[in-house]
Amino acid sequence: MSYHGNGGHHGGGGGGRGGRYYRRDRDHHYPPPERPETKLRNSIIKFADDPESDPAREIPRLANHVRDQLPASSGAVAEGLRIGCTEQPYKIPLYAALVAFLSASPGEESDDDADTGAQVAVRVVLEDFVKGFQAYVDELKWLQMRLCIQFFAHLVTLNVITPKSLLALLQSLTAVLDEPGVSYSRARCAALCAGEALLRAGKELFALDGVAVGQIITILRVFADSQVGELALVSPLPRLYEKGGDVLSHDHEIREPVSSLVAALGAMQASSFEQTPSSLPRPQKYLPPLENKLAAPLSPHAFDLPFVLVPPDALDLESEDGLGTAVGPSIEDGKPKPPAKLEVPSVYLRLFDEEVTPNDHTASGYLVRSCVRDTLEIFEVNRKEAARILLDLHRWWEPSTFKRRHQDDDASPPPEGDIMEWNLDCLVIETTLSMAFQLPISPHVPVYYYALITDLCKLSPSTVGPAVGKSIRKLYRLLEDQGSLDDGALDVEVARRFVEWFAVHMSNFSFNWVWKEWIPDLDLPRCHPRRRFIQRAIELEIRAAYFDRIKEVLPIEYHEPEASALPEEAPGPEYEYDDPRHPHFAKAESLTNLIKNRSKVDAVLARAQELCAEAAAQMSEDDATAIIRSVSVQVILHVGSRSFSHFLNAIERYLSLLKFFSKDTEGKAQLLDTAAKFWRRNSQMIAIVFDKFMQYQVVDPADVVAWSFRSSATNGDHRVEGSIGIKGWEILKAALDKANGRVVIAKRKVQKVKKEEEDAKAKLKASKGAVVDEVMEEEDAMQDDTAESSPALAAALKAHSTLTRDQKTALVRALDGFVSFLGFTPQSGVVITKDAWHSRNSWEDDPWDSWETWGWFRHFCRAYSSQLKTYMNTLEAVSIGRLDSTPGVDPAAADMVKAIWNSALGGE
Repeated sequence: MSYHGNGGHHGGGGGGRGGRYYRRDRDHHYPPPERPETKLRNSIIKFADDPESDPAREIPRLANHVRDQLPASSGAVAEGLRIGCTEQPYKIPLYAALVAFLSASPGEESDDDADTGAQVAVRVVLEDFVKGFQAYVDELKWLQMRLCIQFFAHLVTLNVITPKSLLALLQSLTAVLDEPGVSYSRARCAALCAGEALLRAGKELFALDGVAVGQIITILRVFADSQVGELALVSPLPRLYEKGGDVLSHDHEIREPVSSLVAALGAMQASSFEQTPSSLPRPQKYLPPLENKLAAPLSPHAFDLPFVLVPPDALDLESEDGLGTAVGPSIEDGKPKPPAKLEVPSVYLRLFDEEVTPNDHTASGYLVRSCVRDTLEIFEVNRKEAARILLDLHRWWEPSTFKRRHQDDDASPPPEGDIMEWNLDCLVIETTLSMAFQLPISPHVPVYYYALITDLCKLSPSTVGPAVGKSIRKLYRLLEDQGSLDDGALDVEVARRFVEWFAVHMSNFSFNWVWKEWIPDLDLPRCHPRRRFIQRAIELEIRAAYFDRIKEVLPIEYHEPEASALPEEAPGPEYEYDDPRHPHFAKAESLTNLIKNRSKVDAVLARAQELCAEAAAQMSEDDATAIIRSVSVQVILHVGSRSFSHFLNAIERYLSLLKFFSKDTEGKAQLLDTAAKFWRRNSQMIAIVFDKFMQYQVVDPADVVAWSFRSSATNGDHRVEGSIGIKGWEILKAALDKANGRVVIAKRKVQKVKKEEEDAKAKLKASKGAVVDEVMEEEDAMQDDTAESSPALAAALKAHSTLTRDQKTALVRALDGFVSFLGFTPQSGVVITKDAWHSRNSWEDDPWDSWETWGWFRHFCRAYSSQLKTYMNTLEAVSIGRLDSTPGVDPAAADMVKAIWNSALGGE
């Protein structure tokens, strides 16, 4: 039957809603309507998002909406509260007020023996909330745990949760600090959970049991004091002669979170917790009068938190001999792996005075800074949203906390009470940079923080821009402040990230900077930290743009050759055999023609061998091979210098030629020297070429490590032979990361093969049934001792053993390179003394060179401590032991090397 037969043109299925328009609507996939539970959950999560909304008015409206759907939708309400608290920590007081309003619902009377309907509904919601909290505990999601506990603390102040149950929870957390062999990261997280709850509900808990609260604070103080010895290793403003315990006492620019928290709690304890944080909004301020129900004594029907036991950490098998995640998050399955657990104190750098940004030794200051750090952590997945929320944080704190922006000056009356008026923009930039510069690694990849600052500047250029400018000037001064001889200088790794951020930030804003401010520093020694910063910043900016563009921006003083700031010409290759007058021009030209004509590798290799034989007739065989090696490598790099794809094509096509000339350590060393000489004016290409040489196994990571300590690593930077600068460190780091990464891949391969074989045995056993179980068990027992008989497993174990040996060799060479320079160079033992540091204004290049190498040794030890611990005995015997057995070692330098080594690896 036809649907078009009866209607002709105007009937049937032809026109109107029944025709093609209906079919178009029918085929369109509209999103399904929100379920009521989802809509309720989202309304809680988005609560008070509108800047024009008044929370005091919104709470009753949302509470009525929620109450109508309880207890049936208690799960959705609990989920909304849990997501809101753990993803929007600045709203926690509001969510606590919402729950309190639901619990103390007006119009309901209750006797002492029965809960009201509202209390029953809230109890169900809290029970569901606690189930989610318990899941966080079981999975050791410390950030979510801490934010949930803050929510509980606020509810204690509102008489919704009993103080006794919260106190028991905090005692359970502080018990973690007394566990035998507890890791720093685990103890730190537990300490922050307990301490931050006390900042919010300390008054109620102290009234309940002041002795127990005092014991908690004492435990936190003991833990904070036990970590001071490690502070010198991770201080962003080190003095090489300084002990760990002196770091916090001397530098007001340095803060350690647990120590700051203990100081804030100590001040509150001194006042018997009567002085509450004035910046933190109390949930009561959002609530309308409820017939004094919230101010009444604790209800016998208040909710009791269940007892919580914190489970032990899961054993991380890869951490023992795996990838060095201490130098940055790695990639796994296309996604960034979580950063390595911190086993050293996390120290933050302050850039502004206490009148501008909060002093986190006070309760108010600590809470504000903690909120900014948590927001940065949570919104790493969406930095644009993070920028918007961070600039809006003033909405969620007391009006007297932050200075009002110029556009809001007339929007509201002056705040009452204690007036702090910190600068929110400076606080956000300071906190963002302090996390980006955290040692030994930042919580997330540094580029997240760099890009976030760019977004902040674009959202509010008139307020964030000045804060960024002040931060740059402060950090530049901290590179080395000649006006304050007792101050430390910025750590070399922090200085590296600073110059990296500076170049990236300038590239996003047309490279606009007041370069004239730094002209006087062009007269400093070439190895001075400020001079190094200028050189490196210009180099990175040229990478981000092009040579002529940066040359136009810089004042004429930077163009002078004596300034050593701007290169004389644009970065590019230097092909030695381009001149027909060169004695080896003909040899290079013959190989170039073959490669450009895409000749087979056998033909090119045969021609190279012929050239070796011809040259050997006039000189020694080693000298002849060295010349043809240099010619061959430079020809391949020359042909590949047109573009990155040309380079990869040339390397892959003529890989056999490269391996022919890199059969021994000497050949590999010359190959690296030749590549570095070819790209002398472009250090980025040196790193890329070396990486590809390691990837294709032309050279080993240990060869690159050894190269980074040779004079060729100076790349024209006027360095002392054997020292390490920022360029040498980047090459060294790439080699070590390559060696460590290969071990991880090999280990995963072994685990995968073992699992596949175990699964295959299990399937075979299941298929044959229980009759042959006993026979199978006997066979399994026999095969356990001969697991290597499996070809796949034997190959995987052999590869793992080989790569582990290569990793050890690379680490030994790195440590030996540092020890050889620091222990046996006279200047190295001088710069580490207090007197020498105070007279640094008279230092020339060599002392600054030694000082920088000390800095990179500190970073090497703290960044690769997990790998170094694996081979600790070997490394100490081979390298550290030389300091005691070899004559001519400076005793002060030897002691400093051992002190840094023991501090990083936990030795004695």
